[in-house]
Amino acid sequence: MPVILVIFQDYLLKQKFPIFILITVSLILLAVITPSYLHNKSHEISNNQLVASHIHGLIAGNIERPIGITSGLSSDEFLIQALEREEKTNEKEMENMMSSFLTAVKNQFGYESVFVISENSKRFYTSNGIAKIVNPQVDPYDNWYPILLDTADNINIETYRDQQFDYRWSIFVTGKIRNTEGKIEGVCGIALPMDDWQKMLLSVEKEYKVKINLIDSQGLVQVDTDYNNIQNAYISDALSDSANAHGFTHTEKGRNGFRMTRYLTSLKWFLVIQGSNVIEAEFEGTLIIILINIFLITSLILLLLEHKKKLRHDFIKSSLPEDELTGLPNRNYIKEAYGELGVFNTTRYKTLAVFDIDHFKTVNEGRNGDEIILGIVELAKKALDEKGIMFRYSGDEFVLFIEMDLAETEERFKTFCKEAKENFDVTISAGLVKVDLSVSIKTNYYRAVQACYARKEAGGNGVGIR
Repeated sequence: MPVILVIFQDYLLKQKFPIFILITVSLILLAVITPSYLHNKSHEISNNQLVASHIHGLIAGNIERPIGITSGLSSDEFLIQALEREEKTNEKEMENMMSSFLTAVKNQFGYESVFVISENSKRFYTSNGIAKIVNPQVDPYDNWYPILLDTADNINIETYRDQQFDYRWSIFVTGKIRNTEGKIEGVCGIALPMDDWQKMLLSVEKEYKVKINLIDSQGLVQVDTDYNNIQNAYISDALSDSANAHGFTHTEKGRNGFRMTRYLTSLKWFLVIQGSNVIEAEFEGTLIIILINIFLITSLILLLLEHKKKLRHDFIKSSLPEDELTGLPNRNYIKEAYGELGVFNTTRYKTLAVFDIDHFKTVNEGRNGDEIILGIVELAKKALDEKGIMFRYSGDEFVLFIEMDLAETEERFKTFCKEAKENFDVTISAGLVKVDLSVSIKTNYYRAVQACYARKEAGGNGVGIR
């Protein structure tokens, strides 16, 4: 094949006139085809804008109603007064009253999951009664509640797993319940099953041959027709589109792809629509222009292969956010809870701690390592006293976000190290730092690790502070 190409090129170089004719014809074709191509391209973009506007209207129509209902519930006088009197009301009587109220709301508006959480008792009221007591230390998934209370907005929308329905993915529309003095008495909300949204969006995706996503301000996917991508995938490129709430941006992806992005104010998410340009005139125009340019540049005839393009999604997968042995959230949970940039989104944590078991490899070889880790975790929880959250970062290394100041934390950790030696005949090295909100979680973590290593170099079995 290389020999044939060399002979063909030599022939063209010798035949000046044919080359002149070839270039002339190519220029004429370029002059004729380009305006048609540009017209079709303009028509394609306009058509994509119409499709995107239709999708935007569909999503807005399905979220505005639950937002309005939640806003009304959060200011309902009966609900406010009931929560204010909760301490003076018998628990069973309160449960029956809230159950009747939420059943009426459920029947009136047709939403399957309606709930109220009391800030005073942390009871999670549903139409079926008290479902649970919200406690992030017992159930890491409850961490959303204190984070929600720290936000400035009265109405919030987030994607979580609904514990009342087998941890199915749902879109939670929540509102803060405030009394006449502005004090927060609790939270009310509606959980919209992700299944319903997926059915709606899947039919649109098939009809228009596009991919639809809702992403947060970090690019993390909140809504997708594929469960595997929900809060487990990123479309970070869409953030560079500088989209706003006034209309869709249009970004070309490769030769035939496009992405359209728009900010949804009510959700505080971005709507991202991705697809391929499918107008036949554009495909033919693109192919001819490519051929003409190849003729003009190289004077060779090449065979172009066009492959059917699949929808592309720039996704990054992560692992499950919970440690199987201890049930604690792990390092992946930190990314899910605090975003891709890894910064504290609350001022509640005052100290960050890192600890591990000294010479754990040797300990593990001679004893039951899992049993020791579980025992150490229970002692650490006792030291933490529900004033923070603990993560299993890796192996025998644990990270804690603590609501106590550095001095109080140091005293508790000294007791913790002492009890670890007495109960399990192992020593603990710990590093503590005062949380610096001006830097990332990772920077705070590395400072604590340095304090921990300094303690190890000094012989272990104690607490280091940096």
